[in-house]
Amino acid sequence: MKLIGRICPLLVCSILTAQQQPAQEQPAPPQAVRQAPAQQPPVQPPPAQQQAPENIERMFSIGAYDWVPSGGPSLRGGVNTTDPASHDLTLPKKPSRAYGAMITIPTKGSTRLEFSYLTINDRGNALAPRDLGFFGGTIPQNEPLAMDYSLRVFKVSWNYLTYPNPPQDAKLRIKTLWEFQYVKVKPNVVLTASAPDQPLTQSQSIILPTLGLGMEYVPSQHFRIEVRGSGMWLPKHAALADAEATAVVRVRRLEVFAGGKGFYFRTSPQKETFVQGTLWGPYGGIRWVFR
Repeated sequence: MKLIGRICPLLVCSILTAQQQPAQEQPAPPQAVRQAPAQQPPVQPPPAQQQAPENIERMFSIGAYDWVPSGGPSLRGGVNTTDPASHDLTLPKKPSRAYGAMITIPTKGSTRLEFSYLTINDRGNALAPRDLGFFGGTIPQNEPLAMDYSLRVFKVSWNYLTYPNPPQDAKLRIKTLWEFQYVKVKPNVVLTASAPDQPLTQSQSIILPTLGLGMEYVPSQHFRIEVRGSGMWLPKHAALADAEATAVVRVRRLEVFAGGKGFYFRTSPQKETFVQGTLWGPYGGIRWVFR
């Protein structure tokens, strides 16, 4: 009993001591480290897209124009004529009507085929400067004359893009022109005093291939500049030359163009009387593009 009495106080003291000891602090869980978000590169706005120049090699179009030329043809004595001066007569020099039409058809690659037609008419009066003789008739000096002529020009041109080919977005383009031309001129001279019902007349024609060079500057789809020239000259035979420069403005499918044009022709001097002339002046027109 004495032993139990000693043990019981010891047990009570042990329990009280254990209850009075502070509880050990538990370690706090590690906090997640917050990382700053990675900086994204600034978004660049897309570059402005530039419109490529119009691919005028692939156009199908129909156009018409009006020409206001100065100059005109003259009658001249041929190389085998005994008295060339007796065949010289200047025809009217201010055409009253000059107009034309054209059709453009795209062909294989960066080429196009062009068909054009030009008609010119003029009439006037004069006195015979000397005794004349041509087209099977004679004209005395100072005879009142009524004169007129008609000129028709048909041309087929293969417009070949030489540089650069294909054009892509090039603004400056160089062309070579391979052409075939047919020219018909018909002068009429009427002796109003001595033979008013018997005109002296003869149709003459020129059929020649012509070669040329052209340049086109195409800064935008709505504007371009075209310059071209072509011709063929054969000694003591027929000759042709034509040149033009135009500025073209496009509004949707309609093109308006204006510029200057020159044309030279000479029928064969092998004839007793041949015809030659030079015409030049401003012109303008419209063109309808189908694509």
